[in-house]
Amino acid sequence: MNRSRLAAATVTAAMAAAAAVGFAPLAVAAPAAAPSVCVSDLQAAQTSNNAAIAADQVNNTLAARTANLSTATSLVAAIGDCAGQVPVVGANVLTASASNAVALVYNLLSASASALSAEQATASALTQALAVAT
Repeated sequence: MNRSRLAAATVTAAMAAAAAVGFAPLAVAAPAAAPSVCVSDLQAAQTSNNAAIAADQVNNTLAARTANLSTATSLVAAIGDCAGQVPVVGANVLTASASNAVALVYNLLSASASALSAEQATASALTQALAVAT
């Protein structure tokens, strides 16, 4: 008990001394907050989905499939990590997951044009989720 009173008194005295000298100890610029795990997952999904789009634009379904699997992995992580977000984030994550699964199937069938359309839908859902996610 005495230690906490002593610590509180020391902090109070230090702040009073700093204020008297003209320094504001808490006014230092705080480092920029790192993005949440949810946002990081969504950004990773967006990056790999962009790679899938690029691969499908040149009819490289093998590279697109790999990128689709990476996107799926990030989206599975986002489902759990975005649980505390507003409902629209979760809805967009589920939409992106569904359209990414469709893209993966089309890439397995070597249908780049159809896969590209599904990947663009995934990109749209991810953009909408990132617009609201914190």
